[in-house]
Amino acid sequence: MNEFLPASGSDDVWEDLVVSILAVNQYSLEKTYAFVGGLREAGLASPQNLGAWEIDRIVSRLKFAGCDRGDFMTPLFAARLASLGKVIGARGISVCAEILAGNDLEEIRRLLLPINGIGPKVLRNFCLLRGIDSPPRLDTE
Repeated sequence: MNEFLPASGSDDVWEDLVVSILAVNQYSLEKTYAFVGGLREAGLASPQNLGAWEIDRIVSRLKFAGCDRGDFMTPLFAARLASLGKVIGARGISVCAEILAGNDLEEIRRLLLPINGIGPKVLRNFCLLRGIDSPPRLDTE
């Protein structure tokens, strides 16, 4: 039996969201997006996996994908991805995918901003990747 579900080509919204979450703390979108193939191969672009895996498993998959940001940051990112997975599980993959694939910034904001580790920077990253008019940059970021 396969140990994780690989992301399919239709999961671009999930890839964009995972990259957006990881593209903070001195990592640009461009630098982080270079890992998208590894993230996909590691199963981290699959919402089913994010909802099912414990933080330690996500840490090991981030490392497998080449996204090891150290003993403090990698578990922090894993916790953020696990938090995303819990929301996806509670709201439903198809409901979340429909919101994320849409262009309604307010609806996207309502879905994402309550998630641990997702703030204005991640929201802006996601909007840039999805071609959605994003909120203005805050000087405190």
